Amino acid sequence: AVVSTQSGHYGRGDMGIHKTRQEKIVISISYILIVFCTTVQITLVQWEIGLLAFCLLPTAVLTTMVMSNFWKCVWIDSTVRTLSEVPSIQTVGWRYCPYSGCSGSVPTNSRHCHTCDTCVIQRDHHCHFTGGCIGKRNLPYFVVLATTLFGLSVLFNFTNLIYIVTHETPGTLLITIVAPIQIVWYVLGFVSVVHCMVSINISISLVALIGSSVLLYHEYNLIFYNKPYLTRSMPIESSGVVNISKMERIREVFGKRWYKFYLDPTHQTKYQKSTGATRVM
Repeated sequence: AVVSTQSGHYGRGDMGIHKTRQEKIVISISYILIVFCTTVQITLVQWEIGLLAFCLLPTAVLTTMVMSNFWKCVWIDSTVRTLSEVPSIQTVGWRYCPYSGCSGSVPTNSRHCHTCDTCVIQRDHHCHFTGGCIGKRNLPYFVVLATTLFGLSVLFNFTNLIYIVTHETPGTLLITIVAPIQIVWYVLGFVSVVHCMVSINISISLVALIGSSVLLYHEYNLIFYNKPYLTRSMPIESSGVVNISKMERIREVFGKRWYKFYLDPTHQTKYQKSTGATRVM
């Protein structure tokens, strides 16, 4: 049957991702912190402990992957606004969303986000760091972001630990790893600006390690043991469990060439190639 489409609200011309001033500030601060920690690591920590030659390449690769995938999570839209045709009446594979941001038919595998005020295809969660929802189109980049951020945090904390062991005493350990205390000490003139920058880097690296560990567990746990990311075509056992292997689950999220997401920061999904990462600020 021929189904008419709604006009105006969901067309491709309306697929830009609007960011509020607060979201722009959070995104900018996130990038600044990544650049700051990487710069301090290379120029002050890795150079000082004599591991620059060993750590420079992995630091550069992981930082590039983190920044690239963070950028894609920010600007790739997973909402139903990216759909070219949305039925104006309920049809097979669609449902009615009563909220004001949609007020129409949406895919059954989408959920409404009250922050974005629209439905998101295979919604995972609303990320305040990226200023938008993580869903079907940007989920692969978010998973790679969590993975590479974890790897970068492990590397930074490893070099920070060596720096602390070789440059700090037990009496100054707490002051060094807690950035606010170090900042106060710097303002009072007790420590140098270099020591203060290293301390801030250590604190941020610890927080990033804890946060990325939680994200990593959350995302891979959902991919391997939950069903929101999977299509209705997957075989389901009588118990209701999706009967596919973990590798098939990975392919369902990333595609057949899943490994390219972890190796190539410029790799794009078929959604990004077809629609692009449109920006509206």
